[in-house]
Amino acid sequence: MKLQAVICVSLLLFIGTLAQQVTTPDGPVRGVAEQTLSGKTYYAYYTIPYAKPPTGSRRFLAPEAPDPWTEVHDGSSENPNICYQLYNDYDVENEDCLHLNVYTPQNPSEESRNLPVLVNIHGGGFITGNGLASSPTGGMSPKFLVEEDVIFVSFNYRLGVFGFLSTGDEVIPGNAGLADQIQALKWLKKNIAAFGGNPDKITIVGQSAGAASVGYLILSPAASGLFAGAILESGTPLDPWSYQRNQTEISFKTASFVDSEFDYSRDSQRLLEVLQSADARTVDAAATSFANWDAGQPYAVHRLQMQQGFYYTPIIESSVIPEYQYEALADGNINKVPVLMGICSEEGLTNLDQYLDNTLQAYDDTPGFLNPQDLHINNEPTWAEVGNLIKEEYSPSSTFVNNKLGAIQYFTEHDFAKGSIKHAELQADQSDVYFYEFAYSGQLAGNTEHTYPGSGNVSHVEEWIYLYWGWPVSGYPENDQLVHNRLVRIWTNFAKYQNPTPSAEELLQEITWPKVTSGNFQYVEIGNFADPNLTIQQGKPKSNRMEFWDRIYESYGNRQFDTY
Repeated sequence: MKLQAVICVSLLLFIGTLAQQVTTPDGPVRGVAEQTLSGKTYYAYYTIPYAKPPTGSRRFLAPEAPDPWTEVHDGSSENPNICYQLYNDYDVENEDCLHLNVYTPQNPSEESRNLPVLVNIHGGGFITGNGLASSPTGGMSPKFLVEEDVIFVSFNYRLGVFGFLSTGDEVIPGNAGLADQIQALKWLKKNIAAFGGNPDKITIVGQSAGAASVGYLILSPAASGLFAGAILESGTPLDPWSYQRNQTEISFKTASFVDSEFDYSRDSQRLLEVLQSADARTVDAAATSFANWDAGQPYAVHRLQMQQGFYYTPIIESSVIPEYQYEALADGNINKVPVLMGICSEEGLTNLDQYLDNTLQAYDDTPGFLNPQDLHINNEPTWAEVGNLIKEEYSPSSTFVNNKLGAIQYFTEHDFAKGSIKHAELQADQSDVYFYEFAYSGQLAGNTEHTYPGSGNVSHVEEWIYLYWGWPVSGYPENDQLVHNRLVRIWTNFAKYQNPTPSAEELLQEITWPKVTSGNFQYVEIGNFADPNLTIQQGKPKSNRMEFWDRIYESYGNRQFDTY
């Protein structure tokens, strides 16, 4: 009798395992049943390889599709590998990190529901972050989003020196991290139907550098046809931090911390040989050594990464991003998909740190350091003139050291707002664009450090936690819960219908979200400090300051523009 019971239990477990297994065109994958906070069952398939490990001769280069497999890939638990991160070292850093997770409401034993797919590209300045559910650098939960009958996908891509090293030629073209993102989308386009997904209804979404990545994929001919919609949260390829004009110099200087010959040599092939043969942690350490070296150079404030470009970021090269970002948007040379995009009301609060006073003193001493490099100003008198105009706009009667609010507003508008708003304006001539400003300041966001009197109070990517946290929100104020429910509905509506308000519904106050159109910028303000309401606003967010920046670019800028 005991033997029969054991056999029965074993058979049920085996049947349960088969019920959580799917067969993709690339090979079979076993998953695990999990539950949302409300008890709804979904199925998780962890650590699926979407590319070959980018090791050895594949390091720094475009990813290669994985070979099909016949043995069942065990995706019932998550491999902890994350791609190498700049500045911080973790035991789980590994070049074998090109994996994705699929979370689907689709019961694999039932007929496909052809569900929309929301693919998240994580942020982190192109130097940190991951797509895991749990890791030393944070995690990303699907629990809020799969409640709304969408498939959620997250993945790792190469970062820092491994993802964005470039010799400025065909030896190491650069943009390997973006190429990873494209390869992940190719894998999903081919395989997502096996998980109950609609390959023609893939929406890409990202926050911060993830949003900039989404924008770069909008610009990339190599990503054509791989996605049907895009959501950009607090980032765009037009933001100054998202693009690096000096990547070749940075790459050779980075290599010099592995072999000093690159202090003088510009032999690209030799650099590739040396860095591909070096241990991965040696290469990672060289990138940190470069960053520390650069931060100690004279006038380092003129190269602050948030204002002038992170060290390792996307660049212009023929295979992935062949045209300057601004010019591609202006010319309509883009993937013309519907877009939902926006900003937080005071992104610049993220600059409140122990280095702020030193930065502000440098701006007070030399206002030209405030100038966007994308203006391409080539003479010193004009450079000084523009710097003084910016200083006069943001702190007319005081130094920045004594006017931190003016400085925060400068960071908000220079680093984030003007780029996102200009992106929306330019793309609106090519596709549907819906814009938002997230201005709700709630306890759920957990922002206790980055606040300042008189500011908009909502710091960089605060909307993130309302969407991807995955923990119970019932203990938070009712307005926080309401804003959470609204954001989840808006994002998943867009994934389903390419429209955040496809029909009038009570949760969203029965509004019809206006599109941005040429000459008529309208947007939805999501909350206002403690007020959780959705409000349709006429005109651009921060309109007076946006007019100021437009005048600066029109009067002093030299096309072609890359960022804005």
